[in-house]
Amino acid sequence: MSVALVVSLLVPATLAAWNSSGTPTFSQPAGYQTKVYNVSAATTTISYAYTDEELAMLWNQVGDIEIGPITTTVEPTPEPSAYPSPGVFHPLVASSDPSLESASLPNDFVWGIAASSYQIEGAAKDEGKGPSIWDLLAHRNYGSVSDNSTGDIVGSHYWLYKQDFARLAKLGVPYFSPSFSWPRFFPFGNGPLNQEGVKHYDDVIANMVSNGIKPAVTLFHWDTPLALFNSYGAWTDPKIIDDFFNYAKFVITRYDAYVPIWYTFNEPQYCNWQYQYYPAGNNKGIYPAYHNITGGLSARIACSHYTILAHAKVAKWYHEEFKGRGRITFKNSGNYYEGNSTSTEDLDAVARNYEFVLGWFNGCWRDGDYSPMIKETLGSLLPNFTQAEKDLIKGSCDFFAIDAYTGYLATAVSGGSAACAANSSHPAFPECASSSSLAADGFPLGPSADNEMSWLYSTPVGIRRFLNVITKDLFPTVPDIVVSEFGFAEPFEGQQTKLENILWDLRRSDYYQGFLDNILLAKTVDRVNVTGIFAWSIFDNFEWFSGNQVKFGVQYLNATSMERVPKASLFQMLNWFKTKGGATHPGVGGNATAAR
Repeated sequence: MSVALVVSLLVPATLAAWNSSGTPTFSQPAGYQTKVYNVSAATTTISYAYTDEELAMLWNQVGDIEIGPITTTVEPTPEPSAYPSPGVFHPLVASSDPSLESASLPNDFVWGIAASSYQIEGAAKDEGKGPSIWDLLAHRNYGSVSDNSTGDIVGSHYWLYKQDFARLAKLGVPYFSPSFSWPRFFPFGNGPLNQEGVKHYDDVIANMVSNGIKPAVTLFHWDTPLALFNSYGAWTDPKIIDDFFNYAKFVITRYDAYVPIWYTFNEPQYCNWQYQYYPAGNNKGIYPAYHNITGGLSARIACSHYTILAHAKVAKWYHEEFKGRGRITFKNSGNYYEGNSTSTEDLDAVARNYEFVLGWFNGCWRDGDYSPMIKETLGSLLPNFTQAEKDLIKGSCDFFAIDAYTGYLATAVSGGSAACAANSSHPAFPECASSSSLAADGFPLGPSADNEMSWLYSTPVGIRRFLNVITKDLFPTVPDIVVSEFGFAEPFEGQQTKLENILWDLRRSDYYQGFLDNILLAKTVDRVNVTGIFAWSIFDNFEWFSGNQVKFGVQYLNATSMERVPKASLFQMLNWFKTKGGATHPGVGGNATAAR
């Protein structure tokens, strides 16, 4: 298999159909039914017969949904010929490495901007969408989101996607990496398709293609259909594998002709830090507890197991049966670790941190099984893969994708990792390793992000070392690697009230310059086969448990008018690629100019 990441979008007529005006058309895969759902129907008891009344009951479980200022698809207005940008009295952040002055990227180097459906779309219950677990968490588990905000409206990308794509095209951004919403396609997670949701995403893909933007689509970014939690416990039950496969098969079959990159899952590691906190059953539960799993480590293990199998099943079908033309993998969540010292204990902490973050999910690059460290630590708590399942998992990723935001120093836990691993009640179990954002002398490893993101420090040298570790030490069979997310939350940006104080996001600009420089060094000096990057995020979004107060966007979002305004960090990135090369937007000869 070729390791080139860019896949031609020119495909045979049997896979892609274009009408006489050059607009993409989409065929209906066999075996699927569609209907128009009405969420305003009267309510009754849920029996999962896929009725309008049952869908309304699901939304009643969530509660009242906010309606934004925009409630229909908006046609784009012309983008300005130039944008206000930095450089009058303060230049963009300079490179810290003079050796990069003549370094450049190949023309097939993929780059763009990423986002996810729940974080930017809004239109929470419009056009037949079913609720996801995050609709429920944000509404009914008050206190889990620090500012009690929701994804009901956010940037209304669901209605404004045409303007957003016109903006990206004007700026010269060649790729966009969104996620699609499972409950927009299947409001109940399975059953009949939502006809309006399919029509919407048809137009999203068509509009991206018509704007010369190549999609890198994530099928799942944490918005599991709520109905599946209610009916069988979602990721605690093996039924989820076939339901996800059914969803993925439809989406891929319909859009593969226009999508060169597929991610099955965004950060399956979320099972490690998020799913275990979803409150099920008992007095605190917001959905039933199946298999006596109410959260904690048992939820984490079950979710991880079925996610790995679901990905592998989709990937095998994609290559062996469907014969897909693109590339498929999943997006890892992980960060760089370096020993706090050269002691055996700290180096052991490095290994354990990596194994329980990346190794747990990456049997695809090994023998398809869990590693000896995972098995020894979790023991009988860990399900076994059959030999057939191991064969399914092995080789199921075409390239390695890493969402890498920061770096840490790894430290040993008190009493040692062996004692911790033998005691499931130890507070550090099962990782049995710790980490710090402070150097051994107590000085921070880099500038800090917003206080809500206490884990995030700007550590540009770490990304270079991390790319080397992944491809040369941890998983040497990886053919190429993409930094599928990286970004920075500017400190206190959510508390700023003046636009002019928001737009010059100096720490975020410095972060992008440093990370991009070090990714380039990894590629050109260390010979790591880095083939792409995606910055996070297209504009300010809902940041999960931190809500809407934390800002990662390279564009400012006016939450009242829905206006997007480019920040200095966006121009920092655009200028970097204009200088260093990489893929170019087919309709733009260079990036957008600044207004001067």
